[in-house]
Amino acid sequence: MWNILLDQLPEEWNGYPIDSDYQVGILISQCLADNLLSEAEKFYTAASLLFPAERPGNQEIAEALEWFLNGFDHDNHTQSGKQSVPVMDFDIDQWRIYSAFLNQYDIDLNKDRLHWFQFMGLLSNLNECAFTRVMDIRVKKINSKMSQEEKKSIKQAQAVFAIRPPADEEINPQERQRVNEFMRYAVKQ
Repeated sequence: MWNILLDQLPEEWNGYPIDSDYQVGILISQCLADNLLSEAEKFYTAASLLFPAERPGNQEIAEALEWFLNGFDHDNHTQSGKQSVPVMDFDIDQWRIYSAFLNQYDIDLNKDRLHWFQFMGLLSNLNECAFTRVMDIRVKKINSKMSQEEKKSIKQAQAVFAIRPPADEEINPQERQRVNEFMRYAVKQ
């Protein structure tokens, strides 16, 4: 385990150089959540993003992706299964995240470069702002002690800020050919 107070942020994994930019982390996260991609497409796309030059073997890539996406988090989480309600989405919440970083950290995410670990550490420690309030709305549980008006208000707010999966899109033949060509290249690497 590394310590942000003592250690340099990692720029390699087991001797393989990585692209540690926060935007790469976002792209990897989006790629892995994309229901339009097969599992193989997700894996090889994420691998090519994280390792822009030389890549380790597939088992090591899987370990590296897990480390890269979660290596910033040193809290002890107890997970009783996967969270049913998505808390955030980098596309839907882009302006809330952008404004929070600008206001709280004076970081312009459109110009400034951050390591993925820095970005996620700062993101997970934001003070109250539009972004954190929307996240709270998304996970708010309705209970029997709430008034009908309060329940209705929460449900309405949750509907406004819900993260919905994108509508199924048909991939045109040219796009499918482009994806297939990429996959042939990615598998050879």
